[in-house]
Amino acid sequence: MGCDLELRSDTFSTPCRGMRTAISEAMVGDDVFGEDPTINSLEKRVAKMLGKEAGLFVPTGTMGNGLAIRSLACSGDRILCGTKSHIYNFEGDQLAMNCGLQMHRMDERTDGMIPLNEIETILSVRDDIHHAPVTVLALENTHNLTGGRVLPQKSVSEACSIARSHGVRTYLDGARLWHVHTATGIPLDELTAPFDMVSVCFSKALGAPVGSMVTGSSKLVEKARWFRKRMGGGMRQAGILGAACHYALDNNLPRLQITHDCAARLAKAFRSTGRFKVDTGAVQTNIVFLKTEPGQAEETVFKLKTLGLSVLALDTNSVRFVTHLSLDTGCVDEAVIRIEKEF
Repeated sequence: MGCDLELRSDTFSTPCRGMRTAISEAMVGDDVFGEDPTINSLEKRVAKMLGKEAGLFVPTGTMGNGLAIRSLACSGDRILCGTKSHIYNFEGDQLAMNCGLQMHRMDERTDGMIPLNEIETILSVRDDIHHAPVTVLALENTHNLTGGRVLPQKSVSEACSIARSHGVRTYLDGARLWHVHTATGIPLDELTAPFDMVSVCFSKALGAPVGSMVTGSSKLVEKARWFRKRMGGGMRQAGILGAACHYALDNNLPRLQITHDCAARLAKAFRSTGRFKVDTGAVQTNIVFLKTEPGQAEETVFKLKTLGLSVLALDTNSVRFVTHLSLDTGCVDEAVIRIEKEF
């Protein structure tokens, strides 16, 4: 079939030759002792980029989310989050298992944002010994399950202001926040300013093999460091991984617009066939949802696989594809022709 495209997730991106060279040449030390120079510089660099005092390198985004929220809350508290949020749907209920926390879910709008009036209503309920207190508001940007949507920054700021007025802390799952910055041009530190803690991922948007970063005040990050050790996340010569992240910030972050362009082109091609429902105007970043006929999602995945396109079925009539920097743009061109011809 010629060029094949792996579109199930941007986690399928692989380190390029330059990143592999950076890994091989990394300066390292023992990070648990705080003596890995590459990790130390990465933590400082990302914290500065996000406008926070300190950063903590962790192996996975799931661990980063768990550490940050556990640092902001106490066992038995409730975390206010979206029904379609990653922390609720895709992390194995880690907040209950590892942290003794429960999630209070609220339905998001189509743009991924929890309605402000509903946040206000929940947080305005007086303290009652029959109910666990809500102590953290958690948002996700970009929002995966609404199609990689960028949360409206004005709404984000207002939501965090509401939370703050009720003594509730705020957390941003910014696994793909790099895409928000690319799509909007808003500086990273402006996007993160409303939040007490923020995490970002290197192994999704930026093409590194491993790694996420948790940021916040020095006190909160030091608390998260304790939890990281207790959860088995203390790494030794982690600079090998940190070097890949430095490379990604230098070389891959400036190129992210390519992934948005590829996503838009593929979405347009799928829509042109008349076989799929896709709101091309809602494709803001690198994630696209296709609506199939009822019950046809798995069959569509199989059909696309025969054409060299690997996508993911989310339910019986929804298919997702995600673009990333390991895709060859020439193969995307070929895929567009293939889609329009075969469907």
